[in-house]
Amino acid sequence: MSGRVVAFLAGRIRGRGRTSAAAALVVIATLLLAASAARAATDSCLDCHRALDDPRLKAPAEGFPRDIHSERGFTCAACHGGDPSDPDVSAMDPDQGFKGAPTRNQVAPLCAGCHANAEFMKHYNPRPYIFSLAEWKTSVHCKLESLGDQKVATCTGCHGVHGIRPHNDPASPIYPTNVPRTCARCHNPEYMKGRATRADEYALYVRSVHGVALLEKGDVSAPACNDCHGNHGAAPPGLKDVTMVCGTCHGREADLFDGSRMKAAMDLEGKRGCVTCHGNHGVKPPTDAMLSTGPGGTCAGCHEPGSAAERDTRAIIAGFGGLKHSLAGADSLLKLAEVRGMEASLGRESLKDAQDRLVAVRAGLHSFDPKKIGAALGEGASVAAKAAGYGREALRDWRNRRLGTAASLVVILLLMGLLVARIRAAEAKPESRH
Repeated sequence: MSGRVVAFLAGRIRGRGRTSAAAALVVIATLLLAASAARAATDSCLDCHRALDDPRLKAPAEGFPRDIHSERGFTCAACHGGDPSDPDVSAMDPDQGFKGAPTRNQVAPLCAGCHANAEFMKHYNPRPYIFSLAEWKTSVHCKLESLGDQKVATCTGCHGVHGIRPHNDPASPIYPTNVPRTCARCHNPEYMKGRATRADEYALYVRSVHGVALLEKGDVSAPACNDCHGNHGAAPPGLKDVTMVCGTCHGREADLFDGSRMKAAMDLEGKRGCVTCHGNHGVKPPTDAMLSTGPGGTCAGCHEPGSAAERDTRAIIAGFGGLKHSLAGADSLLKLAEVRGMEASLGRESLKDAQDRLVAVRAGLHSFDPKKIGAALGEGASVAAKAAGYGREALRDWRNRRLGTAASLVVILLLMGLLVARIRAAEAKPESRH
């Protein structure tokens, strides 16, 4: 067809002379460019796979148009090789560079061909994440894969394939709220059957304080699996101290514990910091009830009833109880004053300060210093008492105003009574005769 168009235009040029030659050449160039673009736009890989009956072979063609690589202009050939502009089966000729589907141990090096190349990635993102193949080799997944394990995760196992979405897309399997379920596709009892690896992490996590915050409340700042285990270098935390993991979020507690006598004692016994008291995948919301050597108390795991630790614990528990009682009392007084229309802002400020001190004391427990904890509890109780004092003062002011109002009302009533009596007396006098 294009040959007939060119011949037709050539005849028109001969018939009309040079005047139309330039215009005709422009038309020819436009048609050739359009034909070239149309050829480049064709993707025989997608066309053929869409026509297949096998769902396994048809799925890639249906998913790839929504893939981030497709959106950036890549074709199937970017990973599989071949010539997608060739409509015949010769498109899959090895001479055309066709490689087919990569094996599991070829996936990471294949992805690294682009994602580990900073110069290349900058063409698509001025601040690209650069994948490190060296980091991947430190992961437990890569180490097992190198031993011939064909069930471990690789790039496509977590990111997907033929429908990969950006990491910040809520539909991506690596979006924060989706990460736990992505990991659980492998880390579950059925898939892990016959392995020494535990497989109850997801069941524990979804009920933990972290899981509830992330999965139920949608708080993407709450940690998912990769926040503690890493991403491409994922492995059980093998750090010198697990507080280095927890401390990335809980910095204040980690600093206090790091300087405590308890850390030194636990190091000698080979116990791991945070997880010894709080657990790992099933971390529960911390409560004051944990502070006990009795049944259900966290301290009971190491300290027996009657020990020095129990005596210190009892003293701290008593201080907690006293401070919380003071806070509740001050709050009740201030509420009553507010209901009666009195100004209580100063009392509220003091109460807020006392409540903040209670929170700080809870964090301060990680210092394991009874004297410092007791002193902090005492300071909190003093501030709570100050708040209660503002409440009592406001209520005294209210009572004084009530008494003053009542006294004023009595005086007014007496004066009104006297005035009425004078009026009646004046009306009762006989009229003077002239």
